[in-house]
Amino acid sequence: MNIRFLETVLWLARLRSIKATAEKLCITHTAISNRIASIEQDLGVCLFTRSEQGVEPTPDGLRFIDQAQQIIDAYHKLRRSMLDPARLKGHVRLGTVSTMIPTVFPTLVRTIREEYPQVSLSVTTELSERLIKELEAGRLDVAIISSAPPDRLDIEVTPLCSFAMHFVASPAFNIDRGAPLSPRELAGYPIIGYPPGTPSQARIEEYFAGEVQQTVIIHASAALPTNVQMATSGIGITAVPLAAVSKEIEQGLLVALPTTKPFAQVHYVAAFIREGRSELPRAVATLARQAASRYCEACDSALAWETAMPELPREKS
Repeated sequence: MNIRFLETVLWLARLRSIKATAEKLCITHTAISNRIASIEQDLGVCLFTRSEQGVEPTPDGLRFIDQAQQIIDAYHKLRRSMLDPARLKGHVRLGTVSTMIPTVFPTLVRTIREEYPQVSLSVTTELSERLIKELEAGRLDVAIISSAPPDRLDIEVTPLCSFAMHFVASPAFNIDRGAPLSPRELAGYPIIGYPPGTPSQARIEEYFAGEVQQTVIIHASAALPTNVQMATSGIGITAVPLAAVSKEIEQGLLVALPTTKPFAQVHYVAAFIREGRSELPRAVATLARQAASRYCEACDSALAWETAMPELPREKS
């Protein structure tokens, strides 16, 4: 149970409609139902019943709503005291891998604009390893990356989310998707890869290692949009987070290819220098985690999911 779940109960009690609540919170009907069911299972009570007017709180639901409102009010009071918009002002140099741009980034930017109007952003998209170097050199305040930064005491890492990777192709290839494709069958098509020596390219090479004798790899841009454009143009097939190309798939520009061997998952984090003079990097990293959580909840859980926060080491007794 978390604050978003509590807020869902309150909005459902006000609007008396799962559809209206889903539209208000910008998530799916299923996500609303799952949140309510999770709380009910946790507490062992029924919070709502269906009626001709929609849904109605039960007596247990009314008691829960009263207490939930107090918890939410206390949370927002605490949050305002910790991240006071009046105190948070200035400029943040944010670097991100391009996968975040069509997925988590819009929610992050919108949240910063709404909650911290005195904070401005300059955004750079680059490879993870280059963003890490820029962060270490002091030329970035926050880096959203898919590679773990060096294990340094002065770098703090906030886990964000994980994406499932899938091969996609233009329908023009007329690839038979009636049965899962093996690495050998995939290798029969040009593979749109990434710059040599990058983690993204290493994942592709590892996928085909030991499976086929030779693959035709087109080393493309490190930017996801460029590789997606090349794929939609029929230049080759490529492995991408399926969540990041949902629009292209809905429009029929790309199709997802079923495979016998799953592609490696990719995990994303926000990194910043812990001992900086400003509170802004930590605040932006916190908002990035919230944005990632909201994105994942609105997405198919098989494609994107929130990465758990690491457990803090326990003190030895």
